[in-house]
Amino acid sequence: PAMFATTLLACDMGGYPLAMQLAANDTIGNFAGLILGTMMGPTIVFTIPVALSIIKKEDRPYLGAGILAGMITIPIGCIAGGLLMNLTPYKIDFGTIIVNLIPVIIIAALIVLGLWFIPAKMITGFNKFGTGVTVTITVFTSLAVFQYLTGIRFPLLDLMVDREKNGGVIPLEAGLLVCGQIAIVLIGAFPMVKWITKTFGKPLQAVGKAFGMNDIGSTGLVATLANNIPMFNIMHDMNPKGKLLNVAFAVSAAFVFGDHLGFTAGVNKDMIFPVIVGKLVAGITALILANLLAPKLLSKIKTSDESTEQA
Repeated sequence: PAMFATTLLACDMGGYPLAMQLAANDTIGNFAGLILGTMMGPTIVFTIPVALSIIKKEDRPYLGAGILAGMITIPIGCIAGGLLMNLTPYKIDFGTIIVNLIPVIIIAALIVLGLWFIPAKMITGFNKFGTGVTVTITVFTSLAVFQYLTGIRFPLLDLMVDREKNGGVIPLEAGLLVCGQIAIVLIGAFPMVKWITKTFGKPLQAVGKAFGMNDIGSTGLVATLANNIPMFNIMHDMNPKGKLLNVAFAVSAAFVFGDHLGFTAGVNKDMIFPVIVGKLVAGITALILANLLAPKLLSKIKTSDESTEQA
């Protein structure tokens, strides 16, 4: 149950406390809440709707293909992060990690099959799913804010604002507090990214060229480490391969030195190292996988674009 919570929810958007409540013990709770909860959950409830609101419509196929490719390597990052939890008070063996990852592995396997055999349909279907997620989040957030401000309660829809049902805590207020804590960390995170870009600019450009990206694409990778919003803002200026690879990398690696570092430091400092390594492993392997899949995926996107223009 704890793994299901952060398959759909980000750690800092209700996923972590829910995972801790549903888990059999603190070890599984932290694995689900902070390892998986910093990869898959954020993609569903944050990256997809936010990206759709920022990027241009013609870039949506790259978003769909990139996120699907990035989600395939989430189990790899979870395994890496889980194994490193053995350096903390939360010991977990390899077998337990695999058993808890079975649903995630199945999802990843289905995505692999879909991208290989019906890539165009997968990308189109995913973009429709993303629009649905955006609408759902907007509706429920609006309902929560309305109930909070007016005092009017809707049955079964008041969990975000009901103190009694949440142990004396109003989830909406707690969420805003977490946002403030994350902002404090971001004060230093963005200057750090600027320093990395300035100090290691040439090596980063070399890496980008090795993967077939332009300079904007290389910059996007670095920005993503703190927050993926700056990357999406410059996505239109990237070459096609850069768009695909940046999105794939962002699925797991986004916020690793920003929001998720701040949240993890706030709730459980012991988990900082496993979370960082797990996210980077998943992000880097996603970058490699997307690079391998790029010829097939980009050709399908190009074909789809040409068909749309002709129509």
